[in-house]
Amino acid sequence: MDHGIPDIAVNSTFSALERGSKFVAAPEPARSVLQHSKSHPRMLDSNATSHVWPFGALAELLDNAQDSECGATKVDVDAYEVDDGGMAITVQDDGIGMTRTNLHCMLSFGFSSKEHVQGNVGRFGIGFKSGSMRLADDALILTRQVGQASAALLSTTFLRHIAADDILIPMFTWRIQTVNGQESYTAYEPIDTAVWEQNMGIVERYTFFKSEFALLAELQKISSPTGTRIILFNLKQPLEFDFEGDPRDIRMRGHEKDVDELTRTSSRKPAFQQYRAGQQMTLDVPEDYSLRSYMEILYLRPAVAFTLRGEPISPRCPIQRLEVEYYRFEPYTPKGISDVRSSPIVVHVGYQNPPGKTKHCGFHIYNKNRLIRMYQRFGAQLQVNTMMKDMLGVVEADCLEPTHNKQAFNTTEIVYAKCKKHIEKCMNEYYFGMQNVRLAGIGSGKKRALPAKSKLQAATRKVASFKSGKSKRNTTVDNFTVVDLHDQTTKQNRNLRSISTADRMSDPFPKILRKLMTNRLSWPFNEPVDAEYWGVLDYYEVIKTPMDFGTIATKYDRGEYRAEKSGHGPLQFVTDVRQVFYNAWTYNQPGHQVYKSAQVLARIFESELSKVIGDDDKWGLLSGTTMAMTSAAHIPSETLNADLRPQENSAGEKYLDSVMTFEDGIGKANEHYLDGINTSCRGHQETIRGLIETRAAQAISKAISLRDIALARLQEERLAREAFEAELEAQTMETIKIARRQDQARYAKLEVERETLLTCLADSNNVKKMLQDKISALESEIDTLRGNVPS
Repeated sequence: MDHGIPDIAVNSTFSALERGSKFVAAPEPARSVLQHSKSHPRMLDSNATSHVWPFGALAELLDNAQDSECGATKVDVDAYEVDDGGMAITVQDDGIGMTRTNLHCMLSFGFSSKEHVQGNVGRFGIGFKSGSMRLADDALILTRQVGQASAALLSTTFLRHIAADDILIPMFTWRIQTVNGQESYTAYEPIDTAVWEQNMGIVERYTFFKSEFALLAELQKISSPTGTRIILFNLKQPLEFDFEGDPRDIRMRGHEKDVDELTRTSSRKPAFQQYRAGQQMTLDVPEDYSLRSYMEILYLRPAVAFTLRGEPISPRCPIQRLEVEYYRFEPYTPKGISDVRSSPIVVHVGYQNPPGKTKHCGFHIYNKNRLIRMYQRFGAQLQVNTMMKDMLGVVEADCLEPTHNKQAFNTTEIVYAKCKKHIEKCMNEYYFGMQNVRLAGIGSGKKRALPAKSKLQAATRKVASFKSGKSKRNTTVDNFTVVDLHDQTTKQNRNLRSISTADRMSDPFPKILRKLMTNRLSWPFNEPVDAEYWGVLDYYEVIKTPMDFGTIATKYDRGEYRAEKSGHGPLQFVTDVRQVFYNAWTYNQPGHQVYKSAQVLARIFESELSKVIGDDDKWGLLSGTTMAMTSAAHIPSETLNADLRPQENSAGEKYLDSVMTFEDGIGKANEHYLDGINTSCRGHQETIRGLIETRAAQAISKAISLRDIALARLQEERLAREAFEAELEAQTMETIKIARRQDQARYAKLEVERETLLTCLADSNNVKKMLQDKISALESEIDTLRGNVPS
């Protein structure tokens, strides 16, 4: 009975059971049943719009040859006229070449193995398409390896002509054999001769190669055993390049027709200039319009030798031109970035020799050896005619993320903000504390200009000399203005004996002031505080008596600190210098960089002043010293407001007591000094009044700060509570979704089992029916045979 069951019924039954057992886990979809997503030829044009600057697009082709996996040692860039009268640009290297598969991947989108590869800046797999299609409508790629060669045509002219809705590429591959020293090329792919002829017909129609023989002749221009040659033709119109002005170069055409692009004597504007914040429109930047100049600095450390139109490119390392006051800062690695991109930022700063000859300023920023930004300005360089206007630098920032066109960085990342802040910090430290080419503040364009060395020396001689008409009468000499007096002169001063005007003595104030201003920590104090620039908008509300070293230098030039007949001038000088430190300690908290810098400079000032004054402090210049504020133990911020607590003596009261004690002592001395002392006391009273006002303002500022901190903490707690509630809600919703998916999967499983059982039942009914039909047929046959048998 079993041998009579048809095989088809059994197979269908077991097939249904097999489908039921496998349907629980979703099967992997077959590629043949999925819809293919096509790329329209307009994608090539839209992708090319990421390049605004043509040289940036051409650099994409150079990057492919510079990358390590290419294996090239030489790259040639050339331009020549083709048969139809147009110009073509070629880029050829002697690298390892490409296989047919690699060539197909290069002409496709997104096929890249370069991401985060050491030394490679590319990562998206779109550089060749975007760069070549930005410069020309058509690109022909010829590549060869040992034993084979390939060619492919990426042509928007062809795709537009046939109204294609997908990117179609004619591609050929030849086998190379050497017979009797001669290379022979044998067609290899496409295998079908009709397909080969059809593809070759496209090349002959849409390129200037009218036969396969001409195409192979172009391929043989790759003189090395392996390499790649790219030909860009049908350049974008209107033509952006000038090929005739300089036979050794490829240059950008000018914006105006009457501009002489070689000498540019007919216009102040350069032939072509990219926009940069803070840069003058008339500044000539050859790298903007000269491909040779751009290629000279394109790579910080070139790995290959470049030639342009037959002439070698001589690399210009931007670091080597920082000949004057060159300084390299310690590497800085921003926190909060992934380990893959974690690499230090190195900043190089200096001046070009001779300083001031060039009007260029800013930083060249390199990413993985590739130039991304040229002459980018930071901080004070963004202001016209200001300080740092000729400071140059180089930044190696491999941790930053370049944009697709490799001409800018992703400025939305926190890493870029940290890098920018680090560069501005290095600029300030270098300009105000390290270099000596520029005196800090010269040419700043503000209301004052800090005195140069010669100006301070002139002021020294001016103050040290007395008019001959007044020198005949007895006059006292400021002991603090004497630097190199002999012991006899010092004794005469102590005995209040007169000195002739022939004894011209040097003034130590310029020397002390210069020592303070040239210290590397003095940059916050060399000019008035720009509250808006530094983001301290309440500074002049807290500080009622602003003062800085630059203002002191200007006042000194005007003769406001002269020491004639009284000590008012010297006392005012000392008071102003100390006011600079008091302002820093009043506005900033202990531990702040500016606070600590003021402590160091105050210690230097008091030490130099005490050396000059010695024991003969007849005008009380050493009273009110700031030495107590410069000690390392002076850290607690509560001591800054001690004058506001009645149970303790305030700083102002101590200062007043010292002044009164000094006044009592002076009363016992010669009455010749009473006028000067009264004047100095009035100056001290004004200082005390300003000090008390600033301390009160500081207490108010501190209370406001504490209030802001409390509000910030409440805000943080509220945000944390909201985040917790949101997370809890998200977890609840996720649990519900998981349960719902499990129910749906269980329901689907039951449906499958139901369908399987129904199928099995239907198959069983069919088998039963077939058996019944067979039994009926056998019974009919038996009845027929029985009727034929004689009884």
